[in-house]
Amino acid sequence: MVEVLAIVRKEKTPALSRALIEGGFLHVYWSVKGRGKEGGLRYKGLFRDKVVMSLIPKGAFSIWCEEDEVEKLVNLIFEVTHTGAYGDGKIFLLGKEGSDVKMIKAIIRPEKVYDVIKALEKKGFKAMTMWDVVGRGKEGGVVVGETTYDELAKTMLMIAVHDEDVDKVIKILTDKARTGAYGDGKVFVCDISKVWTIRTKSEGL
Repeated sequence: MVEVLAIVRKEKTPALSRALIEGGFLHVYWSVKGRGKEGGLRYKGLFRDKVVMSLIPKGAFSIWCEEDEVEKLVNLIFEVTHTGAYGDGKIFLLGKEGSDVKMIKAIIRPEKVYDVIKALEKKGFKAMTMWDVVGRGKEGGVVVGETTYDELAKTMLMIAVHDEDVDKVIKILTDKARTGAYGDGKVFVCDISKVWTIRTKSEGL
């Protein structure tokens, strides 16, 4: 089996879940925030162009299917979630080597998110997905007095980039998210076989 990750408009989440159930596709979904290359929801008035919402509510789906069902699944996602407007989302086929696109997953301290996002924006990396998680490292959490906190608040950032940008993004993440103390987090790089843009129904990042 292969895994397909879809980031879609929040309002399309219930309809997509129903369609996946009817189609027999095993899946889980959760709420996230995200944005594309445009950098968020923009207001374009007569005199100014500004971002009014930098991260927009989205739905994230992990879907598992047989390899020969990927095209059917992608078309189903297009059919249910496509509006033709910016912000429709992306579809990623995960886990196979050979593509020039990578998914960078960073688990960082929540208080470092603003610094990281601003640094990524400054270098032109505006597209990302983000959600709150809990986690711990090899230390097993934090001990304060006689109390052990084994689930610590973290934020996960997910950024898809071309191979030539992987090291640049990792450097930004490790520079801006680092405090030097236990619990700074981890950065993972995963292979992506294919990417589709829901708005254009085309393949490519």
